[in-house]
Amino acid sequence: MNDLPSGEHILAGLNHAIMVVDSDHIVSRVNPAGEALFGTSAKHLLGRKIDHVLQFSDPRLDAALVEQEISLTARGVMASSDDRKLGVVDFDIHPLASDSTWRLISLSIMPQDGPILENENSDPSSLAIRAPDILSHEIKNPLAAIRGAAQLLDRELDETQKPLTQMITAEVERVVNLLNRMQTLSSNQPAQTQAVNIHTLIDRARRSIETATGQVVKIHDKFDPSLPDALIDPDAMMQVLTNLFANAVDATKHLAEPEIQIVTRYSFGASLSAQGETSAIRLPIQIMICDNGPGVPAELEREIFSAFVSTKKEGQGLGLALVKKLMRDMNGRIRYDRETLDEMSRFTLFLPVAQKN
Repeated sequence: MNDLPSGEHILAGLNHAIMVVDSDHIVSRVNPAGEALFGTSAKHLLGRKIDHVLQFSDPRLDAALVEQEISLTARGVMASSDDRKLGVVDFDIHPLASDSTWRLISLSIMPQDGPILENENSDPSSLAIRAPDILSHEIKNPLAAIRGAAQLLDRELDETQKPLTQMITAEVERVVNLLNRMQTLSSNQPAQTQAVNIHTLIDRARRSIETATGQVVKIHDKFDPSLPDALIDPDAMMQVLTNLFANAVDATKHLAEPEIQIVTRYSFGASLSAQGETSAIRLPIQIMICDNGPGVPAELEREIFSAFVSTKKEGQGLGLALVKKLMRDMNGRIRYDRETLDEMSRFTLFLPVAQKN
């Protein structure tokens, strides 16, 4: 009969990282799989505090590393060490049964075909919001049931109680609309581009905002009548314009003298290198939507097109993220700046020209 392997041999034979931490949170033992995971030898890990060696994207897990008696398991979390990403791991920490002043940490890398939480190789500005695609069906079905129940109750209640059911219905519709917008944000369907007169779309978008707000939106326009047709997706462009018009109206609604301007012009400067194209795509058609509202706070300017960043107290921060995605889908671009001379906020759209047949 073979002798039972020693604890050292068992530790060395495990294919997931094991670390032993003492009462002062110092790394006292690490197995070869741990060395491989951290990309360094044991001598560079031993003697260091565990929270200096290992970090997580969730601060609650960081706190657990220096909690003496905590026992915790987490699945599918992003781990890093010294600003180097280790990957998505299953994490376990618990005191040793024989001596609770010592703790055992286990880290197991999840397989590459597991859940995708972060994509290191993607463009940092790209949007990868997958949750609505996965959960939409499960969320919308109970929401539809809640809305239906509220509508049935509404028929039985007197006028003093109906505002409650109407509030339930309105909130359900708001959540459904939010899910729909997030699904659009995560969609990878190509834009259906065609030659479009941009001034016709601008007029439609203006009328749409007037209908939605119930008021005539005063916009001063300065159009270039010789502007050629743009190569765009008309539905996507309508979404872009109505979003930007609505933002301008909202930004100026409390001003004594609100001012919204829209300018179209042809410029030879802008171009981009699109994926799969050997030559740069020129973006000479420019649309500028300006307003004299307070503008974007300086600390948010660099993040204004990121998802869940909003200057509005009640905003979800998806409108401008969606605008950016739709523009990129059409091989266009958008830029924000604040004109210091006239104190106007300005969103500029850059669009390609439709080639004449």
